[in-house]
Amino acid sequence: MKDVMEEIQNCSLCGNLPKLNCEPMKFGCSKLLVLGESPAKDGWIVSGKAFFNKNGKLQATGLVLKKLLELCDLDIEDINFTECCKCVIADRGKLRVCMQNCKNILFKQLEELDCHVILTMGLYPTEVLLGKKIDRLKDYVGKEFFISVGKKRRLVIPIYHTSPANPLCYKGNVQIFEKLKGRV
Repeated sequence: MKDVMEEIQNCSLCGNLPKLNCEPMKFGCSKLLVLGESPAKDGWIVSGKAFFNKNGKLQATGLVLKKLLELCDLDIEDINFTECCKCVIADRGKLRVCMQNCKNILFKQLEELDCHVILTMGLYPTEVLLGKKIDRLKDYVGKEFFISVGKKRRLVIPIYHTSPANPLCYKGNVQIFEKLKGRV
């Protein structure tokens, strides 16, 4: 992943935005990858650890995800994680463009990782992996899609973002995580 890190650091497609300066992927022991949008300005870009702040406390999004993972007998430390964007994107209106700018880097990461199931957290990561604009995320959440990454087929399951700002962050995802039990 050294070449991926260099590519991230040398990229300027989205301007001079704060970039991940730590490993751009969190590795766990499961066959599950959770795919987020972009690093939070107070998250792993400063802590070096996905879902944790600089003081080592699990952030709100991580707390919800941890609770959901318990439904399928996993812990937040067990999962693999990366984000579509490798920079902090403060302006959500730029997420689609920035995710397209990082798409090649993301797919390089996905080729190297041995995971069977990818959970896309929200609309934009789902669009990137499925390769199409989506009008209503709820029409996709919990459904199973297959994509090709290099020579491998991966199962993609969209979920609602686990941010507590999203009213469906927990209750909208419960059935999905219950069905994952024993699969990842």
